[in-house]
Amino acid sequence: MRELFRNHYIEDKELERLLSMVDDRNMIVHTYNEDLAEDLFSRLGLYSKLMRKVVGKLKEARV
Repeated sequence: MRELFRNHYIEDKELERLLSMVDDRNMIVHTYNEDLAEDLFSRLGLYSKLMRKVVGKLKEARV
């Protein structure tokens, strides 16, 4: 994620969201708290949209 930022494929805000996504992923695999799981689940749509944007930028750059 940081390499994407360093190479100007993503902006500051996108980097923050991507790092939050990774933190959420790491947290959810080690928890069995239903409230936390539902909270993280509510952000999946945002993460999906963000990842589609990043993949689109990489395709445009042909990386």
